[in-house]
Amino acid sequence: MDFLRTLLGVCSGMRFYRLALDWTAGDALKHLLKLALLMALIGAPLFLRNSYHWATAALAQLEHSKALPEFSIEKGRVRTMLPQPHVRVFRDFALVLDTTSAKPPKPAGANAGITITANSILFWSEINPNPTPIDVSFFPGGRVDAAYLRALLRESLWVSGFFLTIMMFLGVFCLGLLQVVTFGGLASFVEQGIEPSYRFDQLFCFGTLALSPAAIAALIYAAFGVGFDPLLMVYMIVFAIYFTGSTTACRRLLLPPGARVDDDE
Repeated sequence: MDFLRTLLGVCSGMRFYRLALDWTAGDALKHLLKLALLMALIGAPLFLRNSYHWATAALAQLEHSKALPEFSIEKGRVRTMLPQPHVRVFRDFALVLDTTSAKPPKPAGANAGITITANSILFWSEINPNPTPIDVSFFPGGRVDAAYLRALLRESLWVSGFFLTIMMFLGVFCLGLLQVVTFGGLASFVEQGIEPSYRFDQLFCFGTLALSPAAIAALIYAAFGVGFDPLLMVYMIVFAIYFTGSTTACRRLLLPPGARVDDDE
């Protein structure tokens, strides 16, 4: 309950950030851990939902265009009656079905694609040109069509959700910690010419609190399917506004009691 109250407070205005002056680094780390857990528990299902809708839409288009070659998986091997190799290129994406070669060549003009051999599947791209093959025996047997892929997608959601939640929790915590340390260090350098000035541990606490509205803003934008680049820009802008705004608003609290005017007066 205290965490949720703090979360709402630091999103609603700058006055609540005076809490950072009373916190220790341990308090800030506890807040960051709880924030990372909350973002993972909400963000992972949100990401999976958007991914599922995108994948089902892509499968519907695949089914409509009849772009998927006819093949099946039997006893851990790919079977097809199509002439080999079977290659189709959609703009810059290639689909290669070749059961006669262990490593078919990539088609010219394709930047990414899927290569299906007799016993493996490879998802390759310019970023990962030599991916690790996925053994076909891991997949259930049957004719591979849009209905097969939909069923496979639904079955993989639970496992994907578990691992994605763990990875998102670690990612939010580690990246958030790195961000707060970086901004706190830069702000400490600037603080050398300002009186009264904050200590690094105080700036660390301010930065940890400022992560909350930034993460929530990014989560809201992600719910609407906003791309990564604008999402990152929104996140950094919100963080910078709350970090600089809160340190500016609370600076007078560093003055001796007789030299400042409190908000309540």
